[in-house]
Amino acid sequence: MKLRLFIFMLCACFSLSLYAQKKKKGEEEVQYKYELEASRDLARSNKYCIVKVWSYGKKEDDTRKMCMRNAVHGMIFKGYAGSGADKGRRPLCPEGYDAHKEYFDNFFKGDYMQYVQLTNNGAIAPGDMIKVAKKEYKVGMLVTVNIDELRRRLENDNIIKKLGSIF
Repeated sequence: MKLRLFIFMLCACFSLSLYAQKKKKGEEEVQYKYELEASRDLARSNKYCIVKVWSYGKKEDDTRKMCMRNAVHGMIFKGYAGSGADKGRRPLCPEGYDAHKEYFDNFFKGDYMQYVQLTNNGAIAPGDMIKVAKKEYKVGMLVTVNIDELRRRLENDNIIKKLGSIF
């Protein structure tokens, strides 16, 4: 009796796994799991912001690109609190990602790379790589975001209102 029950349970589990939905080839789910903070050492200018991005990822090598993407994402949707000489910055698009989902899906496929660069050539300081779980790393990197050009692009694409349109 126990053997029949075991075989029945095994067949049920196997058949349920056949119906599980799998991702299509080339399709990946992008998660924006990060923290954004003002750089302690460097003040921002009107054109550029230097921020420290803490990104979470499964592989430590993948986090460099994730840090750049997350920095631009944070400038557009979250902003950051200031410290010291940097007073922080409000988000460029407070309406959120879903307000212009199709536009931002295309933008974060690669267009964002022209507005960001790694400040210290991608070098990670010794205390900026933390293993938080068995297969998850938290990596902090200094990133420079060209906020002026990013704002101009979003204004020209009618995603945000121009600063001059207020007056």
